[in-house]
Amino acid sequence: MVVEPTALAPAAAIRSRTGMIRVGIAMMLGTVAFIMPFSAGSSILLPARIALTDPDDKVQLLALITGVSALVALLANVVFGTLSDHTRTRFGARTPWILGGAVATALLLIPVSLAEGFGALTLWWCLATAAINATAASIAAILPDRVPHHRRATIAALIGIGLLLGHAVGAVVGSLFAEDTTTGFQVVGVLFVVLAVATVLIAPDFSNRGDARERLRIAEVTASFRFPRHAPDFYWVLWGRLVLVLGYFMVNGFQLYIFTDYVGMTEADAAAAVRLNSLIFLGTALVGAAIAGPFSDRVRRRKLPVIIASLLAVAAASAPMFDASHLGMIWFAIIGGVAFGSYYAVDAALTSEVLPSDQSRGRDLGILNIANTGGQALAPAASAGLVALGLGFFPVFIGAMAFCAIGALCIAPIKSVR
Repeated sequence: MVVEPTALAPAAAIRSRTGMIRVGIAMMLGTVAFIMPFSAGSSILLPARIALTDPDDKVQLLALITGVSALVALLANVVFGTLSDHTRTRFGARTPWILGGAVATALLLIPVSLAEGFGALTLWWCLATAAINATAASIAAILPDRVPHHRRATIAALIGIGLLLGHAVGAVVGSLFAEDTTTGFQVVGVLFVVLAVATVLIAPDFSNRGDARERLRIAEVTASFRFPRHAPDFYWVLWGRLVLVLGYFMVNGFQLYIFTDYVGMTEADAAAAVRLNSLIFLGTALVGAAIAGPFSDRVRRRKLPVIIASLLAVAAASAPMFDASHLGMIWFAIIGGVAFGSYYAVDAALTSEVLPSDQSRGRDLGILNIANTGGQALAPAASAGLVALGLGFFPVFIGAMAFCAIGALCIAPIKSVR
């Protein structure tokens, strides 16, 4: 029989206003920390490196490396989530994995930055992605560990801001080094470590050495991939996030190539356009997150804001389809920012309230993260397949709209959360 991980001590929940602010800021910075290197790498640095070495096959090769690395991330997130559930230290369950993942990522990004062939680049990027997910899985578990239910959407709004900042900062930093990817990879590695250290210093975790310790067995790690039973709402959230991320990243993950091949910009102008779009996306997303998170807590509803945000993502993907210009992509950033700012602000709270068990938060959040990694893994392949039809990026926008709409439909059947 497999023994489930021991629940974290209830005292770990922080109820004071100051404590909540510290945890919220720490989670925001921690989210920026692990999203930033992924965003910089997948949206700018990897596409730029591949376009330089293999311009004719760049779309297919980018789809391959991002797809394989996302699969690695999926596995790593569940494993590290399970390991952190079992960790007992004076610094808490999550802190060692937050810092360890950041340091390992920074070290692994050095060979990524120096890799010359596509095979070596893929290998080292996949290892770095696994390390990133040691941090990601541990930071995600802080919300159900330490935040009471009635505060989760407000804190989730800060997490959403962190996701948006991470994507924007990553894209901006990456675009600054589009012509010097070696330095770019190393810079984001250093920034990752700095932000991870800030995260654990701002809101230190509680010692959990006194909690019951169960011996971790190989069979239990294997069992961490066993999906929960009798948890339909858990799966509606999983599928809703999966298809929404898939749809949005079909466009967002190919922005550099959309600007060059669809809009007709030079690579230098395209990098500058991605940087501008990232800042626009960030600004509108902050507005969406600032409104949606507190509103969701006030009306005690999670589903409706998530559905509206998903439908806004449909509108965002339609903008460049109707206007194949820089302005069309700017509208994609404006509407997409509002959509994902609102979505991220509430979805984390919705996710925390459909977890099947308090005994395995890290594991279950790792499984739910399949939606993020799986969506991002499938998006490049889906976009590359549609581009291969010979109609350019036009079918990509249609596919993106369809998946975002399905994401909205998946939220409606949830019954345990309003």
